Amino acid sequence: MKPAVPSNQQTLDQLPLLPQATRVYEFSSRNKKGLNGDAEWHLYKDEHGDAVVLDVQGPGYIKSIWETDANPTQSFKFYFDGAKEPIVVPVMDLYQGKSPLFPPSLNVYLLAGRWNGDQYSGNSFAPIPFAKSLKVSLAGIFSFYHFMVEKYADGTEVKTFDGKDRQPFLQRAFKEIGEELNPHPEAEVVKSSSPGIDKEGWMELLNVEKAGTVCQITVEGDCTEEFINNVEIVAKWDDDRHPQVYSPIGIFCGCAVRPEEVRSMPTKVEKLPNGRIRLTNYLRMPFWRHGVIGLTNRQEKNSGPISAEVRLIKNAYKEDKTGYFYAYYRDGRTEMGRDWLFADAIGTGKYLGSVQTMHGMHYCEGDEHITVDGTGMPQVNGTGSEDYYLGCYWPNRNFNLPFAGCAGDISLVPGPACYYRFHLESPINFYSSLDARIQHGGNSDIVSHYRSCAFYYLRKRPAMRLTDFIDVANEASEKAHSYRSAGSVLTDLLDASYEGNASTTTIRDDGRAHTKGSISFSVAVDPKNNGALLRRRLDQNTGRQSAEVYVDGVKIGVWYHADQNSFLRWWDDDFEIPASSTKGKSKLVIKLKVLSPMNDFRYEAFSYVE
Repeated sequence: MKPAVPSNQQTLDQLPLLPQATRVYEFSSRNKKGLNGDAEWHLYKDEHGDAVVLDVQGPGYIKSIWETDANPTQSFKFYFDGAKEPIVVPVMDLYQGKSPLFPPSLNVYLLAGRWNGDQYSGNSFAPIPFAKSLKVSLAGIFSFYHFMVEKYADGTEVKTFDGKDRQPFLQRAFKEIGEELNPHPEAEVVKSSSPGIDKEGWMELLNVEKAGTVCQITVEGDCTEEFINNVEIVAKWDDDRHPQVYSPIGIFCGCAVRPEEVRSMPTKVEKLPNGRIRLTNYLRMPFWRHGVIGLTNRQEKNSGPISAEVRLIKNAYKEDKTGYFYAYYRDGRTEMGRDWLFADAIGTGKYLGSVQTMHGMHYCEGDEHITVDGTGMPQVNGTGSEDYYLGCYWPNRNFNLPFAGCAGDISLVPGPACYYRFHLESPINFYSSLDARIQHGGNSDIVSHYRSCAFYYLRKRPAMRLTDFIDVANEASEKAHSYRSAGSVLTDLLDASYEGNASTTTIRDDGRAHTKGSISFSVAVDPKNNGALLRRRLDQNTGRQSAEVYVDGVKIGVWYHADQNSFLRWWDDDFEIPASSTKGKSKLVIKLKVLSPMNDFRYEAFSYVE
């Protein structure tokens, strides 16, 4: 299998490429009851009495670490590939760039919050690879944290962390925030200007009947709230009946309320000395037959003079391997009990993040809930909106990092602020569906007016499809799939809920519990598959469930779920089966050798298809 290429070693040019067998998870101190109060939660305590905050089997990368309330009592202990002795890194050394193992520029100890005095968030974007497994424990007093982790199929070649990779491209992203890191000198520059756009009028920026990739859009106008919020950018690629981009120009570039300076990896906003403002978006936007970009004006008065520049390069992407660029804008009142929707989509792609603002009540407390490929719970489940945007303790101060920031410190300028979070250190991949949301208030329980713009790449064709399903403890289903389990017992019917959006929805199911022996069954797959995925519904009341996985008699890895939750007990756990074990087959015989007590209630088999 090819070596993994971590996302933050990639340039913006590689983002449109559709993902392959890479999944992203967030490990956080989220409240396991689904309530507010996300401090101090962890997976379990290890034999040293330390809180284990991350524990995974198989190859992968830690892509970023965020924490607040960091203090000198804390140390991270990294146990790579089953090692008994950890690499110990004092937490403050990590965030303050004092650890010799990590490039100082990739670690930020940020004065970000104002609640109850000066508050700091610690951020590390130094990638931490592991070849076989990784356990991370946190010794000392701690409260809020999250890790973003990429996981790959067993057999993917990853070189375990040794502290020698200096990450030159990523260091550039921190030193040159808001600048184009991979410019294209051969780009065709399409310039346009207008004395102004009347209400509902149109200013064309690009209209070509050929293949191409937009690599930069820059718009200059009056430095006013009216301009950034009422002049909207519209873009349409190829044959879709609707525009893929339709958004106010300000929020499209990370500035959603009033003219504010913004510096991020994909966007830049500059206040000019002549009462003007320049807004730039560097994200790549490929098309194959037809590309149209324009501006329209939603305000009553003329927009004032506008100038624009679009940079267009040759389209070197294969159409069936690439997603279209989308910017999905939403504006409206929050709904009680329903998380605010950033974006939902059917197909294959990468979620890049969102820019958000609100008017009324507060930003803090609401957790991000990002669910991919139809699982019952979000794979990304955080500790609060201010934490999601890598700040802390709202209200927040102005700050700009390559991947997150706050523009419009409300203690300096009364009114709402604007936040951005771009998951470019680890785009959130999906293969059949995306559902990205964030709570409003601690439990989606405040009335406010939200606006957001979500960014993603999408090919409207799922690359993963359900090919089989086993209802464990159902006699007919077990018989049809030759399900066998030595040493198992039937469970009682369990009424329980998933974490995240469905935490108040009760689902009833029964299954089997296993303390030893093995489980075997067969599942159908598409013979034209490019790998497969097994999904198991489990009861988290039993923690640290694990089993060796064999496919047609060959061991391919360990299926391990480290968490334990006695409150919201259902979980859908995914296991990647590489194409080397599935190519050309229409049926797989699965054997799970039980390593620690585990349970199963249902299995779903998915095939990756070209």
